[in-house]
Amino acid sequence: MSTCTVARRRIFVAVLVLGIAVVAGCAKPDDDTAATTGCAATVREASRATEVAEQVDLLDRALVRCRSLDELTAEMARYPGIVGYELSTFVALRCTSVTDDAVRSSPACASVVAPATTVSATTAAIAFVGETLDGRKIEIRPDADTAFVGDVPAPVQQTVDIAIESGCEGVRTQRDLWAARIDEPAIGDEASVYAEHAQRVADYIGCTLPALTPSGEVDPSPSSTSTG
Repeated sequence: MSTCTVARRRIFVAVLVLGIAVVAGCAKPDDDTAATTGCAATVREASRATEVAEQVDLLDRALVRCRSLDELTAEMARYPGIVGYELSTFVALRCTSVTDDAVRSSPACASVVAPATTVSATTAAIAFVGETLDGRKIEIRPDADTAFVGDVPAPVQQTVDIAIESGCEGVRTQRDLWAARIDEPAIGDEASVYAEHAQRVADYIGCTLPALTPSGEVDPSPSSTSTG
């Protein structure tokens, strides 16, 4: 990850999603002398992951491999912006949402899991209100199947990252992948929100994409092109 990429990504998310100004520090370059096994290596690999799902999986492994919360957060701190927000908050949310017993009972998780009332209150405080392709507003909260990056669902952040790294073609691919999942009962509304967000990102960066119908299919009408 190049210097200042994290700052650009966080600011881009703020403009597109939160509508507020964000000040973010520039990321330090990776330290190629880091350890090649165990906790340090797993966190280092997570910092270089290009897919959100891959990064979440690697950070789950780090929760298990690191001998304490302090060791985990110290390694994560080597890569500013790795999860986009305060490290102990990330650990608390992940430890209470993950279903894998090996992760939940790890030393890092054991030191932060508070009584259920406290943890649920922390999780409940984070909610993202998104708009579906058919114009409905729905609320998305962190859970075992929905990781968050700061105040936004991970797919929202991922779309912004793709816009920065791959431009219009990457954003269209991301939009169409989510649009294809609108009929899935477990994630349909969320998928519609992510597809709509990807379309707005495309408009923001000036992409010319075929418009989608509320059901997630490409609009066949001649005037269906979105110019942004």
